[in-house]
Amino acid sequence: MSRYQTEEEQVEAFKQWWNKNGTQLLSAILVVVIAVSGWRYWSNTQYVESANASAMYELLQMRSQQGQFGEVSREALKLMQEQPDSPYAAAAAMLHAKYSFEKGEKDEAIDNLNWVSQNATDNSLKSIAQLRIARIYLDNQQFDKAAEQLKAMPATQLTAVQQANYDYVSGLLALQQGDITKAQQAFKAVVDNSETEKSLLGLAQIQLDDLAQ
Repeated sequence: MSRYQTEEEQVEAFKQWWNKNGTQLLSAILVVVIAVSGWRYWSNTQYVESANASAMYELLQMRSQQGQFGEVSREALKLMQEQPDSPYAAAAAMLHAKYSFEKGEKDEAIDNLNWVSQNATDNSLKSIAQLRIARIYLDNQQFDKAAEQLKAMPATQLTAVQQANYDYVSGLLALQQGDITKAQQAFKAVVDNSETEKSLLGLAQIQLDDLAQ
C-alpha cells in the first residue's frame, strides 16, 4: 500500500515538509547561486584588471624606449599604486628602478627595488631586486648596508643562477673590504657553478685572474 493514499495527503505532507525544511533549502540554493555569481564576477574582474595592467605596462615600455622619463615614472607609480598585487606592477617597478639608476637617481632606484622586494609575488624577482640594491650600495661605497642587504637574503632558497649572482656580489663586497681570501672563494664559487650565465662567468674569471697575480 502506498504511504500516501490520497492526493490530498501527499499535498499536506509536502506542505509540512516545506514548512519544516523549505527555509533551509532556499538558503542553501541562495548560497550556491551567490557563490557561482561571485566567482564569475571575481573571474571577470580579475581578467579586466590583468588586461588593464598589461596595457599600462606596454605603455610604460613604450615611454621608456622613447626616453620619456617623466612619463615612465608617472605610469610606473600609477600601476604600483592601483594594482600592487599584479606581476606587471613589480615589472614596472623594476623598469622604473633601472631608469632611475641610469639617470643617476640611486635613492629612487633603491626605493623601487625595495618595493619589489616587499610586494612581488615572484621570489626570483625579489632576489634580483635585493641583489641590485646591494650592488647600488657597493657603487655608493656603503659597504655596511651592502653587507646587511646580502645577509638579509634567504641564501638557502636561491636557485643556482641566483646563487651565482649572490656569490659574485659577495665577492665584490669582500674585495672592497680587503678580504682577498673571501673574495677568491666567492668568485671561485661563481666559476664552479654550472648554472652561471656566460657573461657573469667571464667577469668572475677575470676577478680570479687579477687576484692571482
